[in-house]
Amino acid sequence: MLTLSLMSGFVVAAEEDLGAVLTISPEFCITSADKDACELTLELKWENKLLRPICILSDYKEMAKWCAESADTHSLTLEISATDDIQFVMIDKETHQTLAGVKLKVIPAAEPKVRRRYRNPWSLF
Repeated sequence: MLTLSLMSGFVVAAEEDLGAVLTISPEFCITSADKDACELTLELKWENKLLRPICILSDYKEMAKWCAESADTHSLTLEISATDDIQFVMIDKETHQTLAGVKLKVIPAAEPKVRRRYRNPWSLF
C-alpha cells in the first residue's frame, strides 16, 4: 500500500518569473529485491505561459532530445527502465532558455539485514 501511495505522487518544479511548470508522475520508482532496474510508464506534463513550443532534455541515455511540434502539446509519455535517478529539463524551443526541471527518483529495495554473529565460530565461549 505504501508503494502505491508513493508512486501516485507528483513532483512540481516551477520558475515563477517565466510562467513555466513541469510535473512528473510518478515521482518515485522503487526497485524490487530481485531486479535492479525500475520499469514504468512515466508522464511529463507542463504549462507554459509563453505559449511557444518547448523541448524536453534528459540525462536518460535512451531518450534523445524531444521537441513539441506546437505550443498546444502539454504532455509526454515515456516507457523507461532505469537504475539511477533521471533528470528532465524543459527548455524553450527557440531561445533554448531553461524553463523548468524535475527529477525521477529511483529507490532501491532494502536488502534484508543479515544477523551478525557476535562471537567467532572457533571461540570456546
